Amino acid sequence: MDPEAIAFGTVASVAEKAGTSTPSVVRLSAALGFRGFAELRDAARAELSIRLNTDAVRARTEPLPDPVSSLLATEVENVRATLEGLEAGRVDEVVALLDDESRAIWILPSTQTEGVALRFADQLMIVRDGVTLLEGSELRVMSMVGALRRGDAFVSMDIRRHELATLRCQAAAVERGAVPVVLAGSLPVALDTAGGHILAFSGKAVGPFDSLVGLTVLTTLLVNQLVDRRRPGSARRLSGLERTWTTAGLFEA
Repeated sequence: MDPEAIAFGTVASVAEKAGTSTPSVVRLSAALGFRGFAELRDAARAELSIRLNTDAVRARTEPLPDPVSSLLATEVENVRATLEGLEAGRVDEVVALLDDESRAIWILPSTQTEGVALRFADQLMIVRDGVTLLEGSELRVMSMVGALRRGDAFVSMDIRRHELATLRCQAAAVERGAVPVVLAGSLPVALDTAGGHILAFSGKAVGPFDSLVGLTVLTTLLVNQLVDRRRPGSARRLSGLERTWTTAGLFEA
């Protein structure tokens, strides 16, 4: 079936083009996990948007006359859209989950978001114990996920086009009983959010590659809120680390 027929069609027109009945189209939508044809149509439109706005397509566009101003405006908008788009109370719920010492925290980035994930994991490790950054091949990540316990927090982060390895590893973690926290560059997502949380960030781009500024701001917000909840303990841990760094002579005076 042509995705454009779904993205811009009706139940009746899709049924006619596919040579089937309208109830069959509705049943197919439900079988694919959508809450009706309208949701399937929205997903098809999102997929078309991605196809028309890929890195390769953006790389062939004409250079901007004022790249500095364009980048500044776009990234300011990414920050604004990310923070203003957060659902009321959702960040508090996620931070409470990350604050729970009875749960380990597992962080699974896609290849494109590894840099932000490394920074996020490092900062969480300073604030609390039990944080694991999942890196390496799918075999390695799947093996590490085997140590996950039911109720652990599983933070995954990805941009618009999901990598199959990320989908499979995240699904395996949720199946084992992890509570998913999905940091997503677009909605809807193929990652499993059942019983968990989803926080979206804006990744509009000026150049060929999706921006990660919104994701960086989102993870910074989570870390800052977690530090606020654990301020006395966080201060002690940071003081201890700074003494270690100074004693070891890791920084020049």
